[in-house]
Amino acid sequence: MSESAGKAFDLLFYLAKAGETVSLARLSRETGMNKATALRYLNVLESKGVVERSKLGWTLGLSLFELGSKVPVRQLVVDKVRPIIERLARETGESVNLAYLADETAIFLDRAEANRSLRMRSMPGDRLPLYCTGVGKAILSQLSEERMAAILGPYPLEKYTEFTCTDPDDIIKEVRRARELGYGIDSEEFEVGLTCYAMPLRIPSSDFVGAISISGPTARMKNPEIRDRFIYLLEQAIKDAIELLSPHYHLDIVSKKAKN
Repeated sequence: MSESAGKAFDLLFYLAKAGETVSLARLSRETGMNKATALRYLNVLESKGVVERSKLGWTLGLSLFELGSKVPVRQLVVDKVRPIIERLARETGESVNLAYLADETAIFLDRAEANRSLRMRSMPGDRLPLYCTGVGKAILSQLSEERMAAILGPYPLEKYTEFTCTDPDDIIKEVRRARELGYGIDSEEFEVGLTCYAMPLRIPSSDFVGAISISGPTARMKNPEIRDRFIYLLEQAIKDAIELLSPHYHLDIVSKKAKN
């Protein structure tokens, strides 16, 4: 292996080991490269989609799906969880989504829809904000306070609807509430007329942090009896997902009894 290839792999292996966004200074320190050299290799890797850059630093890119590095984890989740979200869609009559954390956003991995379910504007593969979606809040509830604050950042947050909360302090309070309840709620914050309940799914042995959600018209979703039933069914779906995935990965799920 050439010296150049070796340095590129050193950067990739460290990013994979870190399992989070890493600053250039930290990459330089941990790999023994000076910043200029590390940045040169990172720029090349970024041009191929192998790594991604954000205001927080560097992380592994989605192109690694094709290389088989991180794909098996996510693809395994999709393959195993697909029958579960299809069942949940039939049980609820609503749209059911599977998403995971990618840098500072949530990416939809898969969706199952029932005949009467409200069609959502977002589709599998789309990136969604974490601060104003059900899956996003469920995912944020699994992160440290420091990382959550860094993701929200000092920059203005986009207001998607009149109900979107853009104050970082209020968002953090809402995420803490989601952590306590065991599920996140999006009440028309991302799409008018749509309410969503979501529960988190984690795989500690990898960098996978995901969520499963039920989304439907606010008029139905806000009905207390329907809400409680959906939360119960969502919790059962999460437990079933753990049972299917645990032979392959050690899973940890924060799944608490729903509270009013």
